[in-house]
Formats: sequence, C-alpha cells, structure tokens
Amino acid sequence: MKIKSPGYDYGPIGQRIKQTRKARRFTQEYVAERLNVSCQHISDIERGLNGMSIPSLMELCRVLEVSADYILFGTAAGQTDDPISSLINKLNPQQSACAEEILTAYAKSCGII
Repeated sequence: MKIKSPGYDYGPIGQRIKQTRKARRFTQEYVAERLNVSCQHISDIERGLNGMSIPSLMELCRVLEVSADYILFGTAAGQTDDPISSLINKLNPQQSACAEEILTAYAKSCGII
C-alpha cells in the first residue's frame, strides 16, 4: 500500500532504508520478495517518493534487522548512557556492521565467544 502525506519529506527515511539494505548486502529484489512488493516499490521508497504502511514498516524492519526508531528518526532504540553504546548509536548501519565485526573478533580473542 502506498501512503504519502503531502508536505512530508520521505527522503531521509528512504536513505536510511537504502543504507541499511546495502550494509546487510541485500538487493532490492531480495527485500521486495520478502515484503511481497515490486522492486519498483522498494526503489520508490528508498528515493523518498513513497511512504509505507505501519505493517509494511514493521516487516521491513524485521527483514533488515533494524529498529523502526532508526528508520523513522535516525536513532537507535533503547539507547543507553554507557560509552560503547553511545559511540555505536552514532554510527550508520554500514559503520555499525564494521564495528560489530571488530567487536566479535575481539570477543573471540578474549575467549568470550
């Protein structure tokens, strides 16, 4: 379902969706298939031409493994005051994926995982 409110700029939301999708190395085709929509619809959303329904947003967040807070507002859900979380919350999805790889390697070297 296409929803667009007049006067609202969907561009930043679309950019965050695209950044997250690319950080996960997902194609538009993959996301479209999971959401049962056309690739054109995903492209239109990423370019800020269309909005989406709440159920579609919820499913998109599940597929992309990202919070709706990040997609809608650019912030992470459940932000905390500890220094590591504070730094991570400032990263974009691609930077966050790199940080996760680094932390995972460090945790493995420490025998934590």
